[in-house]
Amino acid sequence: MVNMFKTSDGIMIDYQIYGESEEVIVFLNGIFMHYNNWSFITEQLKDKYKIILHNFRCQWTSGNGMCSFERHVEDLKELLDHLNINKVHLVGTSYGAEVGMFFSVRYPELVRSLTIITATARIVPSIKYKALRWRDGAISKNQEIFVRSWINDVYSEQFLDKYPNLFETIIQRMQLFNYEGVVNLLDAFLELEQKPLLNQLSEIDVPTLVVSAQFDNIKPICFSQEIAQQIPNAKHVCIPNCGHAAIIEKPKEVLFLIKAHLLFLKS
Repeated sequence: MVNMFKTSDGIMIDYQIYGESEEVIVFLNGIFMHYNNWSFITEQLKDKYKIILHNFRCQWTSGNGMCSFERHVEDLKELLDHLNINKVHLVGTSYGAEVGMFFSVRYPELVRSLTIITATARIVPSIKYKALRWRDGAISKNQEIFVRSWINDVYSEQFLDKYPNLFETIIQRMQLFNYEGVVNLLDAFLELEQKPLLNQLSEIDVPTLVVSAQFDNIKPICFSQEIAQQIPNAKHVCIPNCGHAAIIEKPKEVLFLIKAHLLFLKS
């Protein structure tokens, strides 16, 4: 069943809930992801935690509208209020991890812990030009052109070699892809160039795990390292032999790290 929530500015947000626990984990998508991409991880956690997933505004089956990291933060706050949830563990990858950092700065009282996977707190030229290339691909509204614009950035060479039909598989799953929305999401991401988050990270005062990937071609290890250095007492772990899409390439390893992080909080 599809659940839809209307934000204060009238945008419909597609969300899902699994599990019955009072302890809640919110998973936050990467920029091209659908929340179903978390399924391997969430299936292993839903017996012990309540799981909340949503597609950001402008993402897949959620509605389009004005897009910014600040607006994503308010959307999530409004969704949590709607569900009467007042404390969560945040787990985000890439764009979603950046939303998670912004949320932790804005609403620290709502966050139990934070897991940041393959993210950045600022934009440098190498990241900017990749994002602009993806934006051009999205503007084309051509599935093949769009996927070709980013597939080598998102996945490691080893993963692409292991799954030679990955390109065709992705194309088959893109019938409902929101091209206009993803242009808005990329524009919101590019705002990090003028409004970097790095200097605000010292305000995050929750247990934080930062996960990088050895072969991340979009947001290399150094960006995770500087995030971990800025957030007090953050822990940094690098997943070997893995590209940017760590939750796809190494879901078992990501699951292990999330579970270990959450168990450590209980010890």
